Amino acid sequence: MTTSRDYYEILGLKKGASDEEVKKAYRNLARKHHPDVDKSSGAEARFKEINEAYQVLSDPKKKEMYNQFGHAAFASGAGRGREPSSDPFGFGGQSGQWGPFTYSYSSGGDSNEADFSNPFDIFESVFGFRGFRESKKGRDLNYVLDVDFMEAVTGGERMVEIEGKKYHVKVPEGTSSGTKIKFAGQGEVGQTREGRDLPRGDLYITLRVGAHPHFQREGNDIYSRQEIFYPQAVLGDKIDVETVYGVVKLSIPGGTQTSTVFRLKGKGIKSSRGTGDHYVQINLLVPKNVSRRERDLLEQLRNSGK
Repeated sequence: MTTSRDYYEILGLKKGASDEEVKKAYRNLARKHHPDVDKSSGAEARFKEINEAYQVLSDPKKKEMYNQFGHAAFASGAGRGREPSSDPFGFGGQSGQWGPFTYSYSSGGDSNEADFSNPFDIFESVFGFRGFRESKKGRDLNYVLDVDFMEAVTGGERMVEIEGKKYHVKVPEGTSSGTKIKFAGQGEVGQTREGRDLPRGDLYITLRVGAHPHFQREGNDIYSRQEIFYPQAVLGDKIDVETVYGVVKLSIPGGTQTSTVFRLKGKGIKSSRGTGDHYVQINLLVPKNVSRRERDLLEQLRNSGK
C-alpha cells in the first residue's frame, strides 16, 4: 500500500516532529485502529496507512528524504523483488535500500505489521497487549537478526540467544532483508478463557541485511562504480573490478564515455531464485593536481584540437 496523504498528517503531527513525538503518536493511533479493536469500515486500511507513515518517519534517513522531497523520494519503490530504479548507481539511501525492518504481531494466525529500528524488539513491547481474539495457539514471537552484507551473499551460520535459549540460525546463501526463519513451537504457550493450555506459537527470526560501502543490491543484481583515468578512456584498458565473489578483469574499449555501464554476466548474487549480474558504471577520474610534464602534455593535446 502506498498512500498519497501527508505522513505527518496521518499521525496528527506537524512537519519536523521529533522521534519521540512520532513514536508516541504511532503507539496511540495503532492501538486505537488495530483491526482487533477498531471494527469500523476501513479500519484495516487505516492501520496500514499508519504503519506506512511510521516506517518512513521513524527512520532518520527516510525521514530526511521525505522532508525534502515528499512522496517523490520513494516513487521508485524499495525492497525485495523491486525492479532497478531509474538511478541504481545513486546510492541515495543505503538503508532505504532495504528499508526499516518489519516485525509482525500474530495472534492465532492473524497478523499485522509495524516497524521498529531496534533488533530483538517484540511487538508487544509497543502495544502492551496480546490481542483480543480467542486463539487456537500461543502467540508467535518475532525477532530480527542483523546480518552483514557479505554474510548474506555467501551464507553462514549464527548462534543466537533469545530469552535465555540458544538457537542455531542458518543464513541462506544470497539471502535478502525480510527473509523469515521459522522455529515451530518456540513461541508462547496460549490459554483459553477457561485457563486451559493451548499449543505453543512459533518463533520467527527475520534477517535484516546491512548496507555495503561499494555495492548496491537490486534483487540478485549488484551495482557499483569504477573510476578510470582519461588515457584509459581514450585508448582502452583492462581494469580490475571488485565483485561480491572476488576481483575480475573488465576490458574497457577505446573511446569509452563517462557514465557508461558494463554488465558482468553471472557476477551478481547467487540464491535459490537464480544468479544475478553485476553492473559497473565507469566514471572519468579528473586529477586535481598534475605534474609540470603532465600539464605540458595536456596543453599540447588541447592545442592540437584547435
